[in-house]
Amino acid sequence: MWPVKVLMAHPAEFQVSYSINPYMKDEAGNLNQVDVPKAIKQWEALRDLFTHLGMAVQVLDAVPGLPDMVFTANQSFPFVNAEGRPSLLMSRMKSPFRQPEVEHFRTWAMKNKIQTYELKTSGNFEGMGDALWDYEAQEIFGGFGPRTSVEVYDQIRELTGKPVHLLKLVDERFYHLDTCLCLLGNSIAFAVREAFDEEGWSFLRTHFQTLKEIPLKEALENFAGNMLALGRQQIVMQSGAHQTKANLEKLGYQIHEVETSEFMKSGGSVFCMKLLYF
Repeated sequence: MWPVKVLMAHPAEFQVSYSINPYMKDEAGNLNQVDVPKAIKQWEALRDLFTHLGMAVQVLDAVPGLPDMVFTANQSFPFVNAEGRPSLLMSRMKSPFRQPEVEHFRTWAMKNKIQTYELKTSGNFEGMGDALWDYEAQEIFGGFGPRTSVEVYDQIRELTGKPVHLLKLVDERFYHLDTCLCLLGNSIAFAVREAFDEEGWSFLRTHFQTLKEIPLKEALENFAGNMLALGRQQIVMQSGAHQTKANLEKLGYQIHEVETSEFMKSGGSVFCMKLLYF
């Protein structure tokens, strides 16, 4: 079951105020400067595309002092609990700069009658930045290392009752699993080889009937690994990843290219900018 609900957060407060990943500084070592009006236009175009594709979009207001709240994939992990109720496991962000974001998502969930759960361990967890659903196979892929602690996946396995496949991330440029792995359903995935250790890459190769490698250049310059699948046929992705786009088209996917250049200055693109929930 593919979700049809999307949660986004308005980017009025978006800027690069600190550096917590390799993308947030320019070549001179200065924080990237964001063109906020341009960022808002890019965000609105993505929101309107989701609506056009039949998704039900909800929007959280921007919060002063929380510039990265716009990356709504990170603050929680959506699932359906044992009683069949839409639920969220709330994140514990690694960076103190981002930790206050979580409370706003908890409040939103309560208003929308979504059950929330808290982490039982002392480790960190960054939601669907690292815990990815394969909606068709009903299994979860869990990235760990840079941001998320491996022990949190025991609780996710317990809460969901679904298989969890653990993948260690070994390159700081791919600090979340959603930057380097895209699950398309029907045993198809696209992934960035350099992000994984030998064990993880070997698992991906044997687990999926079709595994396509995303060129490193496109992963770094076009955030191709952060593309988003909406059902079996629709892909939303940052423009310019020509080889990845061609490989997707050969498999029969309809590609919707968007511009997220302002958000890439903070290390995020399409997948980061939304939360698919039940």
